[in-house]
Amino acid sequence: MTERLTRSGYLALYFFTFWGAALGGIPLGSFSLFPARLLTLGIWLLVAVQLKRYVMAWRQEPKATVFLVFWLFWAVCALLWVAETGPALRDLGNLFMGLSLVALAPIFLRNQEDKAAKIWMAVFFIFLALALVEHITGLHLPISRFSRGAQPHLAYRPTAAFVNENNFAVFINLSIPFLLAHWRHYPAHRWGVGLGLAAGIFLLLVTGSRINYAVLLLALVIYSCFLTPRGKRLRVLAALLALVLVVGLIFALTQPLRGQYMADQLEEGATALLDLLNPQGGGYSSNSLALRLAMLRRGGEMLQATRGLGVGPGNFETWVAATPSAVVNPHNWWLELASEYGILVFLAYLACYGSLTLGIWCRWRHQGHWLSEALALSLAIFPWAALAPSTLLAYAPHWSLLALALAWWVGGKEESCAS
Repeated sequence: MTERLTRSGYLALYFFTFWGAALGGIPLGSFSLFPARLLTLGIWLLVAVQLKRYVMAWRQEPKATVFLVFWLFWAVCALLWVAETGPALRDLGNLFMGLSLVALAPIFLRNQEDKAAKIWMAVFFIFLALALVEHITGLHLPISRFSRGAQPHLAYRPTAAFVNENNFAVFINLSIPFLLAHWRHYPAHRWGVGLGLAAGIFLLLVTGSRINYAVLLLALVIYSCFLTPRGKRLRVLAALLALVLVVGLIFALTQPLRGQYMADQLEEGATALLDLLNPQGGGYSSNSLALRLAMLRRGGEMLQATRGLGVGPGNFETWVAATPSAVVNPHNWWLELASEYGILVFLAYLACYGSLTLGIWCRWRHQGHWLSEALALSLAIFPWAALAPSTLLAYAPHWSLLALALAWWVGGKEESCAS
């Protein structure tokens, strides 16, 4: 009875994790207990009742378990040297939430990975509907930055259940692999999945997230060249690029002013790329590129000042705020991870992420399951998509992707041992 309750509770947690604080919660000072946090605490209480049983399950994947525990332990130890305790405690709570989702996945998602993937797709379609309403009306959920009066001239950009449009754009890109894999393996669903894919690309264009435009193209190339059978690759790539062009044309014709703004954004992005390849006089004509490079330098200074230990959870902004800067967010997950948690955690994360990605790709090559295909593509593009959000520690799709991938990988190894 307890096992069934916990497994159902985990699926509910998986669903509500995508929503984060968008559904509101119980305020506790600067902290809020929203549904995902309440479910996480409840599941850990149920786990504590049968702890010995679950410890045996975690031993089946010792490397991942050791890393997750080490990361949390390191974050707690970092409280000894952080410059500001408040943001550190906030991010420590967010880290515990994310690590909990991943650590519990191999136990409670076992034989339920397909359900979790369908939850992801259902949430994606719900967010698409919400985003279309936002785009048409300019109205947003309270969690959105546009609800707080930020840049009202851009309120046509959808944010769904996220704080800003960049975060929503990343979620679209991480979801498109699920649609592509589902479209190929479930012909009966192609009309619905195809409409969702077109709507997702359209809304991605509306967000104005230049990095995610490039990530979308990268996803289509990887899918066509590496996840498509030989003999069909050029046709699939041509069809997907044609879809992007048609959707882009619809966007430009129906919204000429916004289309022109997007064209200006793309021109600035191209200028930034040229500046990066061939800087003139040591300067950069792109403000975005200059800010990102400045953040990279600041991250290097943080690591040097802390001897590679990192400035601690949530303290990147504290360090940057001490110097004149228009932007204090890292806008780069890899920079955020290294500068706040240090070289050890950064390298360990890279090693675990690389092993997980390779394991999923190997399972896809041996079994060809649709979920392996979707996860392989999502994991392949995530390192690039992670350059877009202002901060990624509390970004729910990141943890949801890792949780589902880890559960699917562990389940695949168990099947191999059984056979």
